[in-house]
Amino acid sequence: MTDDVGVGLLATTFPDVMVRAAIEATGKREQRNRALPARLMVYLTMALWLNFGMGYVRVLRSLLSGLRWARGGWEGYTVPSDGAISRARDRLGSAPMRALFEATAKPTVADGHDGVFWRGLRKVAVDGTVFDVPACEDNRAAFDTPSGGVLPQVCLVALAECGSMALIGAAFDSIEVGERALLERLLDKLTSDMLVLADRGFPSYTLFTAAARTGAHLLWRVSDSFTLPVKQRLEDGTYLSELKGKRRGERVSVRVIEYSVADDDGVSEVFALITTLLDPEQAPAIELAQIYADRWHVEILFRLVKVDLRTSGGVLRSRSAEGVRQELWALLCVYQALRSLVTRAAVIAGVDPTRISFPPVLDAVKDSVRTAFSP
Repeated sequence: MTDDVGVGLLATTFPDVMVRAAIEATGKREQRNRALPARLMVYLTMALWLNFGMGYVRVLRSLLSGLRWARGGWEGYTVPSDGAISRARDRLGSAPMRALFEATAKPTVADGHDGVFWRGLRKVAVDGTVFDVPACEDNRAAFDTPSGGVLPQVCLVALAECGSMALIGAAFDSIEVGERALLERLLDKLTSDMLVLADRGFPSYTLFTAAARTGAHLLWRVSDSFTLPVKQRLEDGTYLSELKGKRRGERVSVRVIEYSVADDDGVSEVFALITTLLDPEQAPAIELAQIYADRWHVEILFRLVKVDLRTSGGVLRSRSAEGVRQELWALLCVYQALRSLVTRAAVIAGVDPTRISFPPVLDAVKDSVRTAFSP
């Protein structure tokens, strides 16, 4: 699999024909020959995440020595300056990177995998995180700074397939937009064969009912602020209740599962889950409680994205709102490419994808950028 590692992996997951199509579809094809054509900038924008904190020129030199298709037409090429590369990033914008991500954001594991499926339903987790961005005028205008904060922030919400941790969808905006509003933008990604897991920051009558209308099954944790009247006790200890909307007569039936989990010190935390799965025989309570623990997969995903791919605590490099969007879509593309390598390796080895550690895969990719196809 060595030919697929490194920048070659990016070209495998995002082949030239796909990149060209994304550029054409978003109207970003250059009108004249340039030293930094749009398709080269697409790969460079992704390669920057394999070398977070490294300057443009150094990353471009590594890229040109690593890409297979670069060997035939770049002899004698003079690498442009950092300023020229920055302007080329501006010309590219974020639309092609978003198009590439959305072309690959989909479930990756076939039916029947125990880590991904439960009783025929694909387990999908949703969660959010934030990124700091440089405090310049354009970023401050597009992205709010939280109260007491110093830097503007972007909020990102992702849908991830449990087990493989491949992304099915993602949306981001200013921190003031909020996680619920971002999840609303992803409801078209939900299908009737999914069981969607969400933490207590997401439930509301409006969002829960909107998600349920997609046909997906829901298993969401609720906070103490929720009033869940007991309508009917069930034999397994769960009960039927209802969520009420703000308008008179707005209500939806839910099943409530309450249980406690003790940590190593014996301190218990009470969980309350609401679900659209109302029949205890078809969806036993103990199984649902165990399944909810799989939501941690998306938290691991964010750690991989924010710590392993990005220097811990680092701030995005772009000093424009469109540059920030380009960076984040490129980050999600790189994650998808690396995750596809992990999933393929897991299939070859016959193991659960979660058993393959992400950092060594990333290290192999970074090392190969410096060594693959070099003279």
